[in-house]
Amino acid sequence: MIARTASLAGTVAACPCCSGTASEEAFVTHDGNRLMSDEPFHYRRCDACATVWLHNVPDDIAAHYPADYHDFPSGRALDDAVVAEGPRLALITAHVTGGRLVEVGPSQGVFSCAARRARFDVTALEMDAECCAFLRDTLGVRAVNTADPVAAFADLPPSRAVVMWHLLEHVPDPAGLLAAVAANLEPGGVVAIATPNPQSLQARLLGRRWLHVDAPRHLTLIPLPTLTGLLERQGLRRVCATTVDPVGLALNRMGWQLSMVREPKLTREGPRWAYTFMKAGAALGPIERRGLRGAAYTTVFRKPG
Repeated sequence: MIARTASLAGTVAACPCCSGTASEEAFVTHDGNRLMSDEPFHYRRCDACATVWLHNVPDDIAAHYPADYHDFPSGRALDDAVVAEGPRLALITAHVTGGRLVEVGPSQGVFSCAARRARFDVTALEMDAECCAFLRDTLGVRAVNTADPVAAFADLPPSRAVVMWHLLEHVPDPAGLLAAVAANLEPGGVVAIATPNPQSLQARLLGRRWLHVDAPRHLTLIPLPTLTGLLERQGLRRVCATTVDPVGLALNRMGWQLSMVREPKLTREGPRWAYTFMKAGAALGPIERRGLRGAAYTTVFRKPG
C-alpha cells in the first residue's frame, strides 16, 4: 500500500485542455481498480469544455502502476492478439497505407506488431523500459524509451499515421501532446485516438464508481467535442468517431460488470453477483450503442493535403 501524498505538490488547478476553471468538484474517488493507495482522489470538471481532470496528482504517479501492469503475450496468444487488432488497423488503412507510423504508449506492442506486419514503418514511444525491450527483441519494432513524447516527436521525421490507444488519459499535458502530433503529421496523414468517454451513459450513471475513471492513473477524461476542437485548431479534420468498435463494446461490458466491485477489479472476474449487474447494464445496451454514449470512443482525424 502506498502512503498518502504528503502535499498537493502535484495539484492541477486549471483544465489541462483549455486552461479553464472548475466551479466545483466532479467527484471524489479512490483506487478501486488496483488498490495501490487508500488516498482520496479529487476530480474536477471544466466549466468551459467539460474535461474531467485529477486535481491532486500523486507526487510519484509511477508508483501507482503495479509491477504486472503490462502483460507480455507469447506464442499463440500473441498471434491471436495481433489478429484481433484488425479492426483498429482498418481504421488507419481506410485513409493511409504504408509509410511511417508512430504509436505512443504501445504497452506490450500488439498493435505496433500488427502495423509492422501490414508494412508500416513503425516507431513506438514508450516510457516503460521492459516494454521497449519486448518491442525491440521479441516483436522487432523500433522503440524509443521516453517519458516525454512531445520532445520525442521533435526528433522524429514526419509521420503518415500516429496512434494513441488509451494513452491520452494518462498524459499530464494532452493539449501539448496533440499539438506535437499535429505538427509531426505529413499532409494527408492521420491520428487515431481511443480514450474513455466522460459523456458516456456509464459515466453519467456510475459517477465516482465508474471503472474507467481508474484513479489515479487516468489524469484526464476528455469529451469527444473537446478533443475535436483541440485538433481542429491544429488544422485537422475528424473523419471517424465510434463507440461500438470491438474494444469499445468490450469496455462497455467490463464497466457494467466490475464498476461496483470493491476488490482488485482488474485482476479477477469479480463475484457472481457482478454478472447480475452486468446483465442489468446490458438492458441499457440499445441506448448505450446510440449517439456515442459508449464507455470509450475511438476517433480518427486527418491532416489536409
